[in-house]
Amino acid sequence: DANLSGAIFHGAVFNNTNLSNADLSGADLVGAIFDNMDLTKVNLDVAYLAKRIEDMDVSLQEAILMHARWVDSNGSEGQRAVFSKTDLTDKDLSGVNLAASDFSFAILQRTDFSRSELLMADLSFADLRKANLARSDLRGAKLSRANLAEANMVGALLGEIVISTKAQGGKVRANLDHAILRDAQMNGADLRNADLESADLRGADLRDADMRGASLLDADLTNADLRGANLSGADKRGAVGLPNGMAREDDVID
Repeated sequence: DANLSGAIFHGAVFNNTNLSNADLSGADLVGAIFDNMDLTKVNLDVAYLAKRIEDMDVSLQEAILMHARWVDSNGSEGQRAVFSKTDLTDKDLSGVNLAASDFSFAILQRTDFSRSELLMADLSFADLRKANLARSDLRGAKLSRANLAEANMVGALLGEIVISTKAQGGKVRANLDHAILRDAQMNGADLRNADLESADLRGADLRDADMRGASLLDADLTNADLRGANLSGADKRGAVGLPNGMAREDDVID
């Protein structure tokens, strides 16, 4: 009988949680996960779950075209694509230039981003379970606390990007801190200098992944397949599940 009305639960995980007779009216539940849950006795009146693409002012295709103009004109024309807190489950966004777009807190289950450009995109707290990100360019992207369980990230680029503008310059690395990458397919992925601090990589396929210089601080790699992966110079302090002998600085798994 908990009173949780109006509470904010961005990205919260309620799997197998007993919420019988709980009051979640008016709560912000965008990005929350309710797997194996019975919500029939939960008060969800005016609870905020996610926006539908059909309720946006422009169509998905129009938003993509406007974003392409925005990118090509360095922001002087078109409009940045903002899909924050939007449900894009099962949508096909493959081969699209979505650099610097905003997908924070979006529902992107099984969404196809294969071969898309997502450089500097904001995907923090997004639900990307079983999404297809194969060979996509995610350099410098924000994936903090995103759920990428069982996602296809084969050959994806998740390393640094060098930026040079009047406002700022330097290298920006992909941020996957506290991301859920359980059972994700990441073989051949480029994770050089990526931030994977406290990431859940249990059961992930990281064969032949380039993880040189990556931060694996407190990451969980239990049962991850690291055959052929290059972890030279990676920060492995506090990481668990690494193969025997992986305490050394420079390692390539046989």
